[in-house]
Amino acid sequence: MGQDISESEQAGKQHTEVSHPESLSVWGLAWPSILNNLLFASVGLVAIKAVGNLGAGPVAAVGTGQRIFWVFQALLMAVMAGTTALVARAVGSGNNLEASQVTRASIGICLLISVVTVFFLWLSANEVIGIFGLDTATKELAVTYLQILISFTPLFSISMVISTALRAAGDVKTPLYIGVVTNVLNIYLLLGLVNGEYGLPKLGIVGAALAGGISFSAGSLIYLYLWYSKHLVISIGKKGSMTSTRMKQLFEVGYPAGMESFVFQFGMLAFFWIVALYGTSAVAAYNIGVNVLMVSFTVGWGFAIAGSTLTGQYLGAKDPEGAYRSGYKAAGFTMLSMGFLGLILAIFSRELATFFINDEEVVNYAVIFVWMLAIMQPFMALEFALGGSVRGAGDTRSPLIITIVGLILVRVPIAFLFYYFGFSLAWIFSALIADYFIKGVLLILRFRSRRWMKVLNLDPKSDNN
Repeated sequence: MGQDISESEQAGKQHTEVSHPESLSVWGLAWPSILNNLLFASVGLVAIKAVGNLGAGPVAAVGTGQRIFWVFQALLMAVMAGTTALVARAVGSGNNLEASQVTRASIGICLLISVVTVFFLWLSANEVIGIFGLDTATKELAVTYLQILISFTPLFSISMVISTALRAAGDVKTPLYIGVVTNVLNIYLLLGLVNGEYGLPKLGIVGAALAGGISFSAGSLIYLYLWYSKHLVISIGKKGSMTSTRMKQLFEVGYPAGMESFVFQFGMLAFFWIVALYGTSAVAAYNIGVNVLMVSFTVGWGFAIAGSTLTGQYLGAKDPEGAYRSGYKAAGFTMLSMGFLGLILAIFSRELATFFINDEEVVNYAVIFVWMLAIMQPFMALEFALGGSVRGAGDTRSPLIITIVGLILVRVPIAFLFYYFGFSLAWIFSALIADYFIKGVLLILRFRSRRWMKVLNLDPKSDNN
């Protein structure tokens, strides 16, 4: 990683040029990310279908293991927020070397975090999974799934950083192409390893975990090859990327995002715990419902990426009006598309849930969940689009506060009160409505204030070492 920077920049320019905000558009940035996310969502659907053949217990085990896995990715998400904001600003101001150095520093930080995470969860997976009160067999499956999947985190973190940096620089197609390869591989391994098809051994839950881990690793190896061979718009940079100035900038943007991720995952775990109080069927229905609506969520993620990239680059280019307009465009696109998709998925929710599992109780619960969350898709869209836009500008504190209000102070307490007074599971799911409505309104107010534009003030003379 000690390549001379002049060689790296020259090689990078021979292959592709960094895009600047005036050459980008909301839809142009969003569609490759949406397509990539749809492929990723299809993996989740295949996983639920494959594991669903094993029964409600394995479905609940996979969902619980995945929930814990993403809780411990919160620190990585914090680094991703800093990477997005700093790379986009650097590219918007024409400082491509700084974008490379930020990427390099982010990889080092994420590798360290990942190793610590793997060590901790291997030692405590049984205790962590135990808080959900699953039956003994389901708990053992969840522990096994989590321990295998978490082992691949260090390699997974590399692909997260490089793909995030590329999108922040305006290159959304390279992550799409690599995503096609890794997701197709993941689907093949899921179908083969879970149920013993295509000449592969039947490994059940173990196969589901290995499928995800192997495909994550394959994607990271592809990114590393392209990065070292100078085929990416973000060059490999040079030694000494972890300067005090750069680390401080990553920390200032990243720590609120990290806190938000922890708050979000803690809130989701608390809500998930309340759902689990209604039994294994309720947990399985929750996981199926989330995967049914994943098609709609992927659209939101795509526009969130577009919004964060454009606001960051426009502000780096000293064009605050361009940043403001791009955020509203992203929000408009997202509300229309997620609202439409949510309605369609809700209408066919029973057929979709039945496709995944042949259990009437689970299907009935899943239909209720899908309808509840489908109603709030336009407000979820605001969280995706406007939240992504302000984060891209470096404002990670206001999303943290808004998440605390909506999730911790509204959704979880309401759901717990409903459970305490003996209300049905449908009432638990209805707490989602209040959460997303409040967060949507608060994000509109924050975005209209324009104060998020002034949060990140980078020193133009920042050290490039």
